[in-house]
Amino acid sequence: MTDDRLVRSFYDLAFGVDPGGARKDAHYVRGSLEEVRRDLAAELAEDINLYLLCWYGARLTLDVYQEGKKTDSIDLHPFLTISIAGYPDITFTGPGEPVGYDFEADEEAEDETTTLSHRMFAGDLGDACKVAVHWDRIEVPALGGEVVRDGDVVALHPLPGHFEETAAYGYQDFEE
Repeated sequence: MTDDRLVRSFYDLAFGVDPGGARKDAHYVRGSLEEVRRDLAAELAEDINLYLLCWYGARLTLDVYQEGKKTDSIDLHPFLTISIAGYPDITFTGPGEPVGYDFEADEEAEDETTTLSHRMFAGDLGDACKVAVHWDRIEVPALGGEVVRDGDVVALHPLPGHFEETAAYGYQDFEE
């Protein structure tokens, strides 16, 4: 017998770093784009997550599942702009491909505490940092069929080398 909860339509906002120096495999399973927008804004409001995007090349995708099947995966990197007072805007051509600031040059700094990488890692950006997500440029398909709701559990299709995961509606980090 098929579990009806596993064939619902939903968005999966996935933000992660492969295990190594940092670990994160966060997922937000949501039934509306408005919820996804709020979740992404909360993630991008944390300096450490900007560090993971810029330094570690974190994955950031919006996966679309229609009736339990992944039909789209949208890389969100090209739709981000990080503005930090005193620095050029940072945009991305893809994961691990920031444009506008040379993060590799931070490795050569005499005093690493003065680098942008360190400021991100230490959470020192505060009000000097603004992040824009250009939602008007992202073509996100509407969900069809039965849409996920609070209390539902769905199956997430794994990345290569990972096991299939089940995820409850809302937030979970499989690395915690």
